[in-house]
Amino acid sequence: MVAKKSLQERIVAAAERLFAREGFHATGMRAIARAAGVSIGAIYHYFKSKDDILCAIVRQEIEHRRRFLERLRQEGLSVPEQIKRIVEMHFARLRENKDTVRLLHRELRAPSARLWEKLPALYEEIADYLAQLIDEGIAAGQIRPCQSIVAAYSIIGMVEAVTQRALEEDEKAEVLLKHGAEELTGLLSRWLVGMEGG
Repeated sequence: MVAKKSLQERIVAAAERLFAREGFHATGMRAIARAAGVSIGAIYHYFKSKDDILCAIVRQEIEHRRRFLERLRQEGLSVPEQIKRIVEMHFARLRENKDTVRLLHRELRAPSARLWEKLPALYEEIADYLAQLIDEGIAAGQIRPCQSIVAAYSIIGMVEAVTQRALEEDEKAEVLLKHGAEELTGLLSRWLVGMEGG
């Protein structure tokens, strides 16, 4: 039996659809209320503004990824395999929720002041997680010695660059979406596992 969504979840889901389709700034609170089947007052009971709803959408995506990482850590995979699975999960989310990922990329690149305050902390958290993983891989002899924090930010940058272009609606974007995870994980494996200069 599928659990019934709470009122707050319905509001967030409706806003997410509208923001992705119409754009954040073009979507009003009344439109969100109509799409969620609630009153404006119900929205303001949970959220002070559209920014708060957008922050909830971002938090929801972050929590999804955190849960994935927690499960992944418990599987006992090698570090290179964990990094591969993280990149594959990112591209799977991109294929499943292209509109939502597009919304998040667009708003995180030109965010409201409140989102901008959260963005550096989010990137720090992801980079620190990857750096710790890379350090574990170095200690276990699974990854060549390197500056783990530089490698972590390099991984993020590579994935972000491919993702940004894959969000377009053309033939090149389709190729990136279809083959991005495979190509990136291959490159990362050769770079992180391979010998220096090799």
